[in-house]
Amino acid sequence: MDLSAFYNQFREETAEHVRALNDGLLALESESDEAARRSHVDRIFRAMHTVKGGARMLGFEPVGRLAHALENLLGELRQGRRTLDRTLADALLRGGDTLLALATAAAEGRPAEIDVDAAIKALPAPIDAEPATKAPAAAAPEPQAPTPGPQPSAQPAPAPARGPSRQTVRVRVDRLDRMLNLAGELAVGQQMLANHADELQGLSELAERQERALAELEAELNRLRFSPLQRQAIDQRLAAVRGVADEVRSLIQRQDERLARQVAQHDLLVKDLEQEVMAVRLLPISTVYSGLPRAVRDLSQSTGKAVRLELRGESVELDRKVLELINDPLLHLVRNAVDHGIEPPAERERLGKPPQGLVEVSAEAAGGEVRVTVSDDGRGMDPRRIRERAVRMGLMAADAAARLSDAEALELSFLPGFSTATSVTEISGRGVGMDVVRTNLAELGGQARVESQLGQGTRVTLSLPLTLVTTQVVLVRVGESSFALPASACQGTIWVWREQLRALEGQPTIEQEGRTVAVVALGDLLGIEALRPLAAEERVPALLVGGAQRPVALVVDELLDEREAVVKPLGALLATQRRFGGAVQLGDGSLVLLLNPLLLTQSIRPTPLISRAPSVRRRVLVTDDSFATRELIRSILESAGYDVAVAVDGQHALEQLRAESFELVVSDVEMPRLDGMQLVASMRADPALLDIPAVLLTSLASEQDRRRGIEAGAQAYIVKSQFDQESLLDVVRQLLGAQR
Repeated sequence: MDLSAFYNQFREETAEHVRALNDGLLALESESDEAARRSHVDRIFRAMHTVKGGARMLGFEPVGRLAHALENLLGELRQGRRTLDRTLADALLRGGDTLLALATAAAEGRPAEIDVDAAIKALPAPIDAEPATKAPAAAAPEPQAPTPGPQPSAQPAPAPARGPSRQTVRVRVDRLDRMLNLAGELAVGQQMLANHADELQGLSELAERQERALAELEAELNRLRFSPLQRQAIDQRLAAVRGVADEVRSLIQRQDERLARQVAQHDLLVKDLEQEVMAVRLLPISTVYSGLPRAVRDLSQSTGKAVRLELRGESVELDRKVLELINDPLLHLVRNAVDHGIEPPAERERLGKPPQGLVEVSAEAAGGEVRVTVSDDGRGMDPRRIRERAVRMGLMAADAAARLSDAEALELSFLPGFSTATSVTEISGRGVGMDVVRTNLAELGGQARVESQLGQGTRVTLSLPLTLVTTQVVLVRVGESSFALPASACQGTIWVWREQLRALEGQPTIEQEGRTVAVVALGDLLGIEALRPLAAEERVPALLVGGAQRPVALVVDELLDEREAVVKPLGALLATQRRFGGAVQLGDGSLVLLLNPLLLTQSIRPTPLISRAPSVRRRVLVTDDSFATRELIRSILESAGYDVAVAVDGQHALEQLRAESFELVVSDVEMPRLDGMQLVASMRADPALLDIPAVLLTSLASEQDRRRGIEAGAQAYIVKSQFDQESLLDVVRQLLGAQR
């Protein structure tokens, strides 16, 4: 029997069981009620038991072995022979992660590159199988199989009332997407029917005009003299024409009424079908929330902070695709809140705050969108520091930064590569988190707003569409072409008058409700010649897009319409074209491209950007006792345009630093004579080398080693096992930018 048809289902079920393991362990750490603790342990024990059985049936032996080892540990916990402490919880959580990786690889038919024996040995050793000397602390005994023969009577226990069961079925995602596309086609067909109804109405009006013209012709003929035979022939002809006209009008009226009823019925059916099909795509946001408690727990442990996570609005539903795209942004925001926002317990107590910080994630439906908010009660964001950091990183000129309001300065945190972290770790400081938030929201047609008060905390609000199947769009014309923009991304429409234009550092602007708004022709962004250039007109229509604090007026030739539309994907050929979010089919069958206004306007914000291209090649010293590693790093940096020298160990590097001029050091840790930690410490003790940033690139992955490196004075710490070329270059660019 071919079992491959069950592989994907096994992977999905394993993911659910591992999620149950994570949730159960996190609940156990904070649960004090003994009955509730027993319930949690029972549930996660059954989850591992189910994974073990499924793996063995499908022949996934490594998955079954690890699941069996985890089941044994949970069995000892269940029997009261082992207590749950942080060490055991950490081991079980890591085991669950490994189990999911093994199951995913097995289901996809690829090697997992995981040493299962090592993963099992890393778990706590099993306790010797001895009868428990105390009552079970986690669960009631399992039911025994009935023995044959008569059984003693017993008082039946009352069974809990059960509601009607809801049957479910698993549906492949690609089939669900095809069903949604067909529903979208029906919506387009509905628009075509509506167009036919409009045309039929126009035909009815044309018949009325024909009748009026016939009546005028008859009146004109009556004023003329004809012989009796001629008058008789004319009257017969006119009567025949009137009869045909009456038949045509009656037929048009009947068809108009029938089509109107059909359009109304079809409209109701399509809307009902759309709602039902969309409901199939909707999932509760709790599916995204599920990974946050584990992330906060791990971050709290690694940073030495006490953090409480509160989740609200778990039942709010969103489109599956929307949930996929906000998963990473939401995780980034929570990680930033813990790492950047929440202060250490001692610092919070000095400030009069409770030692345990609070991170709250909430979701609420509001009209046709969902608002997801991530807030913390930490130190907040300092607008002054953000302005200074943006200038040091070369993102903007000092005078332009000084003109930014506090709210506008906070918006800079969404720029690519921006970070206020003084050091780069694996938690934060690379300047990619908030950029991911803005980028993913741009793909959804959503928006992000950040609010912060120094010393009191930060709040980031994400506005998301409920579904991506249909969306409200604004249709515009530029030149001879039509385009659509998401209505959610448009703050409104305005007239741009030529006499209102003012130049600000070369950028045309206008004043709109007390804000300076950049004015940009959409045709210029798209490379299309406009029919109504502003220079030749007194006024032109424009759409306000972008952030509320820094909007942009996109000038168009004509505002056509606003309507609900079905968004079609562009396909693989244009998948990398980020300016377009899809295509919209109109009622007449024509297609228009859906623009992504946020990505279109990112490069034309009124804040002038400074070119980051260095006038001279920046000098970097690479230190590693491994020839292969040394040459690899040298090749990566030289390909990126840096002037690179190498050293074979820390002592050699220190000698070169004192003899020549370098702007940054990338060093291994474990080296002869002088290791990387000692090299960085020596640099910080030397006034001539004090300000040269250092990056430690090492195989030492523990949190203690990372802290030692940062305490020694390194600005970044990168683990070789998780190394990739872009992460290194991002760190180097950021640190060299900070030295300008």
